[in-house]
Amino acid sequence: MRTLILFLSAMMRITPITSFARDDYTITITNQMKDELLAPVLIAPVRKDKHIFDGLYVTKAAEHQILTGDPAMLKEKIGRKAMVGHGSDGPPGVLLAPGKSIKIKVSGGKSNVVRVIAMVAPTKVPDNYVSGLIVLGMDSRPTTLDRYDIGHDEGRKTTELVSAGAVLVTVN
Repeated sequence: MRTLILFLSAMMRITPITSFARDDYTITITNQMKDELLAPVLIAPVRKDKHIFDGLYVTKAAEHQILTGDPAMLKEKIGRKAMVGHGSDGPPGVLLAPGKSIKIKVSGGKSNVVRVIAMVAPTKVPDNYVSGLIVLGMDSRPTTLDRYDIGHDEGRKTTELVSAGAVLVTVN
Protein backbone atom coordinates (compact mmCIF):
# COMPACT_ATOMS: atom_id res chain seq x y z
CA MET A 1 0.00 0.00 0.00
CA ARG A 2 2.85 2.38 0.87
CA THR A 3 4.42 1.70 -2.53
CA LEU A 4 1.12 2.54 -4.24
CA ILE A 5 0.83 5.82 -2.33
CA LEU A 6 4.42 6.77 -3.22
CA PHE A 7 3.83 5.88 -6.88
CA LEU A 8 0.66 7.96 -7.06
CA SER A 9 2.39 10.89 -5.36
CA ALA A 10 5.23 10.73 -7.88
CA MET A 11 2.77 10.59 -10.78
CA MET A 12 1.00 13.68 -9.49
CA ARG A 13 4.28 15.61 -9.45
CA ILE A 14 5.02 14.83 -13.10
CA THR A 15 1.48 15.37 -14.41
CA PRO A 16 1.75 18.53 -16.51
CA ILE A 17 -0.51 21.52 -16.02
CA THR A 18 -1.99 21.94 -19.45
CA SER A 19 -3.97 24.61 -21.23
CA PHE A 20 -7.29 22.93 -20.42
CA ALA A 21 -6.70 23.22 -16.65
CA ARG A 22 -8.90 26.33 -16.38
CA ASP A 23 -11.89 24.86 -18.21
CA ASP A 24 -15.17 23.92 -16.55
CA TYR A 25 -16.20 20.27 -16.39
CA THR A 26 -19.15 18.17 -15.34
CA ILE A 27 -18.19 15.12 -13.31
CA THR A 28 -20.84 12.39 -13.28
CA ILE A 29 -20.69 9.97 -10.35
CA THR A 30 -22.64 6.69 -10.62
CA ASN A 31 -23.01 4.32 -7.67
CA GLN A 32 -22.17 0.82 -8.97
CA MET A 33 -22.44 -0.94 -5.61
CA LYS A 34 -25.06 -3.69 -5.59
CA ASP A 35 -27.01 -2.67 -2.49
CA GLU A 36 -25.17 0.12 -0.66
CA LEU A 37 -25.72 3.85 -0.63
CA LEU A 38 -23.14 6.58 -1.15
CA ALA A 39 -23.02 9.63 1.14
CA PRO A 40 -22.35 13.17 -0.18
CA VAL A 41 -19.33 13.39 -2.47
CA LEU A 42 -16.46 15.85 -2.01
CA ILE A 43 -14.21 16.86 -4.91
CA ALA A 44 -11.02 18.89 -4.42
CA PRO A 45 -7.73 19.54 -6.24
CA VAL A 46 -5.21 16.79 -5.51
CA ARG A 47 -2.86 19.39 -4.02
CA LYS A 48 -5.34 19.54 -1.10
CA ASP A 49 -4.72 15.85 -0.23
CA LYS A 50 -2.80 17.01 2.87
CA HIS A 51 -6.23 17.81 4.34
CA ILE A 52 -7.47 14.28 3.55
CA PHE A 53 -4.58 11.91 4.22
CA ASP A 54 -2.18 11.63 7.15
CA GLY A 55 0.35 8.91 6.39
CA LEU A 56 -1.45 5.58 6.00
CA TYR A 57 -4.57 6.96 7.69
CA VAL A 58 -6.82 9.94 7.11
CA THR A 59 -6.99 13.35 8.82
CA LYS A 60 -9.56 14.08 11.54
CA ALA A 61 -11.68 16.02 9.03
CA ALA A 62 -11.64 13.15 6.52
CA GLU A 63 -12.31 10.62 9.29
CA HIS A 64 -15.36 12.68 10.26
CA GLN A 65 -16.65 12.53 6.66
CA ILE A 66 -15.98 8.79 6.39
CA LEU A 67 -17.65 7.96 9.71
CA THR A 68 -20.62 10.37 9.53
CA GLY A 69 -21.09 11.03 5.82
CA ASP A 70 -20.96 14.78 6.46
CA PRO A 71 -18.26 16.48 4.33
CA ALA A 72 -18.72 19.95 5.96
CA MET A 73 -15.63 19.76 8.22
CA LEU A 74 -13.41 18.56 5.37
CA LYS A 75 -14.85 21.16 2.99
CA GLU A 76 -14.07 23.87 5.55
CA LYS A 77 -10.46 22.63 5.95
CA ILE A 78 -9.91 22.55 2.19
CA GLY A 79 -11.63 25.87 1.56
CA ARG A 80 -13.37 27.28 -1.48
CA LYS A 81 -11.71 24.80 -3.87
CA ALA A 82 -13.76 21.92 -2.41
CA MET A 83 -17.06 21.08 -4.10
CA VAL A 84 -19.80 18.85 -2.69
CA GLY A 85 -22.62 17.01 -4.44
CA HIS A 86 -25.21 14.62 -3.11
CA GLY A 87 -28.01 12.33 -4.17
CA SER A 88 -31.63 12.46 -3.03
CA ASP A 89 -32.15 8.93 -1.76
CA GLY A 90 -32.64 7.22 1.57
CA PRO A 91 -33.03 8.94 4.85
CA PRO A 92 -31.91 11.72 5.20
CA GLY A 93 -32.49 12.34 1.47
CA VAL A 94 -28.85 13.11 0.53
CA LEU A 95 -27.60 9.62 -0.35
CA LEU A 96 -26.93 8.15 -3.78
CA ALA A 97 -28.68 4.81 -4.35
CA PRO A 98 -27.23 1.94 -6.40
CA GLY A 99 -27.46 2.59 -10.12
CA LYS A 100 -28.18 6.31 -9.69
CA SER A 101 -25.96 9.22 -10.70
CA ILE A 102 -25.24 12.81 -9.71
CA LYS A 103 -23.52 15.56 -11.67
CA ILE A 104 -21.10 18.04 -10.09
CA LYS A 105 -19.74 21.11 -11.91
CA VAL A 106 -15.99 21.54 -11.44
CA SER A 107 -13.63 24.32 -12.50
CA GLY A 108 -10.17 23.17 -13.56
CA GLY A 109 -8.34 26.00 -11.80
CA LYS A 110 -4.58 25.57 -11.40
CA SER A 111 -4.79 21.79 -11.31
CA ASN A 112 -6.07 19.29 -13.82
CA VAL A 113 -6.19 16.47 -11.24
CA VAL A 114 -8.90 16.22 -8.59
CA ARG A 115 -9.58 13.85 -5.69
CA VAL A 116 -13.08 12.43 -5.26
CA ILE A 117 -14.03 11.02 -1.84
CA ALA A 118 -17.30 9.86 -0.26
CA MET A 119 -18.44 7.65 2.59
CA VAL A 120 -20.13 4.34 1.84
CA ALA A 121 -23.29 4.50 3.99
CA PRO A 122 -22.72 2.27 7.06
CA THR A 123 -25.51 -0.21 6.41
CA LYS A 124 -23.01 -3.11 6.29
CA VAL A 125 -19.61 -1.75 7.33
CA PRO A 126 -19.14 1.34 9.51
CA ASP A 127 -15.92 2.82 8.12
CA ASN A 128 -15.63 2.42 4.35
CA TYR A 129 -15.23 5.10 1.71
CA VAL A 130 -14.63 5.43 -2.01
CA SER A 131 -11.90 7.59 -3.47
CA GLY A 132 -9.81 8.14 -6.55
CA LEU A 133 -8.00 10.65 -8.71
CA ILE A 134 -9.62 12.09 -11.80
CA VAL A 135 -7.66 13.82 -14.58
CA LEU A 136 -9.71 16.65 -16.07
CA GLY A 137 -9.63 17.28 -19.80
CA MET A 138 -7.66 14.25 -20.94
CA ASP A 139 -10.61 12.43 -22.48
CA SER A 140 -14.11 11.41 -21.54
CA ARG A 141 -13.43 7.72 -20.93
CA PRO A 142 -15.07 6.51 -17.73
CA THR A 143 -12.91 5.65 -14.74
CA THR A 144 -13.76 4.14 -11.36
CA LEU A 145 -13.29 4.92 -7.70
CA ASP A 146 -12.01 2.19 -5.41
CA ARG A 147 -13.43 1.28 -2.01
CA TYR A 148 -11.31 1.49 1.14
CA ASP A 149 -11.61 0.61 4.84
CA ILE A 150 -9.96 2.98 7.34
CA GLY A 151 -9.84 0.31 10.05
CA HIS A 152 -11.51 2.54 12.62
CA ASP A 153 -13.88 -0.10 13.97
CA GLU A 154 -11.09 -2.69 14.13
CA GLY A 155 -8.77 -0.26 15.94
CA ARG A 156 -6.00 -0.57 13.33
CA LYS A 157 -6.50 2.94 11.83
CA THR A 158 -4.76 2.28 8.54
CA THR A 159 -6.35 2.48 5.13
CA GLU A 160 -6.75 -0.76 3.17
CA LEU A 161 -8.18 -1.43 -0.27
CA VAL A 162 -11.48 -3.34 -0.09
CA SER A 163 -12.45 -3.51 -3.77
CA ALA A 164 -11.97 -1.81 -7.10
CA GLY A 165 -14.64 -0.19 -9.25
CA ALA A 166 -17.30 0.67 -6.66
CA VAL A 167 -18.22 3.94 -8.36
CA LEU A 168 -18.13 4.97 -12.02
CA VAL A 169 -16.91 8.48 -12.91
CA THR A 170 -17.12 10.29 -16.23
CA VAL A 171 -15.91 13.79 -17.07
CA ASN A 172 -17.42 15.99 -19.76
